[in-house]
Amino acid sequence: MYEVLLFFADRVHPDEFLDLVEELGGVRPFEPRDGLLSRERRHVWVTVPPSTPSFFEVGDLEEYERKMGGPMLTWAQLSISRTKGSDAVAMELIDAAARRWRMVVDNDRGKVSSVEELRGFPLDRLPFNGRSC
Repeated sequence: MYEVLLFFADRVHPDEFLDLVEELGGVRPFEPRDGLLSRERRHVWVTVPPSTPSFFEVGDLEEYERKMGGPMLTWAQLSISRTKGSDAVAMELIDAAARRWRMVVDNDRGKVSSVEELRGFPLDRLPFNGRSC
C-alpha cells in the first residue's frame, strides 16, 4: 500500500468528501472520517482529517498554492492498494473531486501534480507510487 495526499484550495468538510466517496459506490466502514472505495479487489482507503495540521513544509505549501491558485485549506489522504488497477480507482476519485474543488495531488515522494497533469497519464502509468513515468 502507498499513500497520496490531496490538497484543496477550498474548504472541504470531511463529510462532503466522504459523501463523494459514497456517491461513487464507496462506504464509510470505519471511523467517521474514513471511507473505502473498491472495484473488485482494487481498493482506496480514504482518511479526511478534521483540521489542517501545521507540519507541512513552507516550500511545499507554496508549490500547492501556485498549482491550485490559492492557499491549501484542507487535505485528505488516499491509501492505495498495490493490486493492479488500484491507481485507476484512486484517479476516479481524484477526477470526481476535481470537478467540485480546486486541488493538487502529492505522491508523498516529491511529485506534486495538478489533476490536469494526471489526466495526461495512462491509467496504468499514474505517478502515484513514486515511479518515473
